[in-house]
Order: sequence, then C-alpha cells, then structure tokens
Amino acid sequence: MLFQCSPPPPRLWPRPARTAVPRAEARRAGQAVSGAPTNGAAGIVPAVLHYYERFVRGAGPDGIVRFLLTAAAIGVLFKENASISGAEVGCQGEVGSACSMAAAGLAEVLGGTPEQVENAAEIGIEHNLGLTCDPVGGLVQIPCIERNAVASLKAITAARMAIHGDGVHHVSLDKAIKTMRETGADMKDKYKETARGGLAVNVIEC
Repeated sequence: MLFQCSPPPPRLWPRPARTAVPRAEARRAGQAVSGAPTNGAAGIVPAVLHYYERFVRGAGPDGIVRFLLTAAAIGVLFKENASISGAEVGCQGEVGSACSMAAAGLAEVLGGTPEQVENAAEIGIEHNLGLTCDPVGGLVQIPCIERNAVASLKAITAARMAIHGDGVHHVSLDKAIKTMRETGADMKDKYKETARGGLAVNVIEC
C-alpha cells in the first residue's frame, strides 16, 4: 500500500477506512471497480454501505437498495449542476461528491427525513469544498487512496450529525453544489488533475 507515512496496522484503523482503502487499492492495481461517482473516489460509497450492513441494526436488502438509490440521486445533482470530474473542478468533485452521496445514503437508511438526508449530503460536500486534485506522479494513489478512507469517516459523521438534528440548516445542498461549481471555475488548472501543482510538485517520486 502507498502511504505518506508509516501507518498503524490495518486492524487498528476505523472499520470504514479498512473497507475504503482496499477498494481504492484495487482501482490502483487496474482491477475493475464501480465508479461512485468516479474511479478515484470508488472506495467511499462502498465503505459506508459496508458500515451500514455491519453496524446498523435492522440492515437488510431493502435498506441497501434505498441507500444506493439515495446516493445515486445525490450524484446526479452534482453531475447535472456542477461536475464530478477532478479535471474540471478538482478533487472536491470526486471525493467531495462521493462523501456527500454516501452521507445521504446512510442518513436515509438511518431513518432520516428528506430534510435530514439533504442536510447530511450538504455537510458531506461543504467540508470538502476547495479540495484540489494534485496526484503525486500523476497517478491516482497519493493522496487519493487515503482521501477515500478519510472521506468515508466524514460521510458517517455527516449522516450522524444530520440525524441528530431537526433537518433545519443554514446552507442548502443546492447552494453548496453551486459553490463547488464556482470554486472549481476559480481554481487554477494546475490543481485539476494535471500533476503540475500542489503535492504533485512538492512530493517528488524517485
């Protein structure tokens, strides 16, 4: 596995991280993965879905379908109203969108109201706004793999926060998506999957 430091052994990682990293590693190794919404963010939705299956009482096939349909609906909102491409809006469009999708899916199967589900999705993207796409060596490895793990934990936190609220929130999902699109438009091209800025130039692979 490719890490920026010597990590603790996987058995000590939070469970969602243990699920997200192997899926991101599979994509790096050239194995077939399901983009959710993209290959670079393919570990997040499966990791949170696995969390639901393993740790949420009453989880079952119907819940899995509801989780995936909700996540997909949120993904469509990002694709139609902004972008899910790191080359267009930076990593906020890939990992950020996936985090939002996973948060919404989990909030739905936790029994959230539509307002709480929207709130979960909004929290998921709001705290990924401005995330650049600056892969070291131009490869979807560093920092992408660890970002999948961290975003899966963010998504679970976002869903739990939303479920413990009443659905009332100051920032709507629509406004957060609009902000992501505008932030991506303002972002310099070197931070959009070109490997010409950020970590890609400050961490040199030998």
